[in-house]
Amino acid sequence: MRKKIASPFVVLCLVLAFFAFISCSKEYSYEGGPITIGPPPVRDSPILPTFDPGALAGCSLCPQLDTANKFYWSFKTGNAQLCGLIDTAILNLERNTFTFFGPSVCASDSGLIFSVALGSTILSSDVYNQNAANAVFYYYKTNAPFVLISRSSQPFQLTISSYIYATKIAVGTFSGFGYRADGRAVEVKNGRFKIKLL
Repeated sequence: MRKKIASPFVVLCLVLAFFAFISCSKEYSYEGGPITIGPPPVRDSPILPTFDPGALAGCSLCPQLDTANKFYWSFKTGNAQLCGLIDTAILNLERNTFTFFGPSVCASDSGLIFSVALGSTILSSDVYNQNAANAVFYYYKTNAPFVLISRSSQPFQLTISSYIYATKIAVGTFSGFGYRADGRAVEVKNGRFKIKLL
C-alpha cells in the first residue's frame, strides 16, 4: 500500500498561510508626526528625613546623677533627658579609635553605644578640643532592633574636650540626629560623656 504525500501546492499554501499569520502581529513604532523637544525632565528633589518633634521618654533620675565621681553619658531629645553609667570603654592598640557603652540608669535593658574614630589624632598624650573624624551612635533597647541610630549621611558630632593621658580619662560632648526604625529623625542634643579608656 502506498502512502499519499501532500502535493507541493498544498505545502506551498500552508507555508504562505503561516508567514501571513505571523506577519499580522502588531508592531509598535513611531509612525510620523512632528517631534517636540521640550525642557529637560525635572529631577525629583532629594528625600529629606521626617523629623520627629517628640522626644524619647526621659529619666527622672538624671538630674540627681553624680557626674563628678562616675563615668557616665547623658543627652536630651526635646526636653527629655536620658542618662546612664559607662561600664565599658575600650581604646584600640593604635590609640586612635575607641568604643564606649553603658545602660540607662532608669532601665537596664536600654543604653547607649558609641564607636569613635579620631583619624590622625592618637591618644598618646594629653588632648584638648579634638573633634572625632567619625562617630557612630546607637541608643538601644534589649530584644528590639534599636531605638535610635546615627547615619553616615548625617554624621554625629563628637568632641573630646579633654583627655588626660596619666589618668586615661576623657570628657566630651556630642550631638546629631538619631533615626528611629521607621526612618524618622530625632535630634540628640546636649550630649556629654566622661569615660576611662582602657
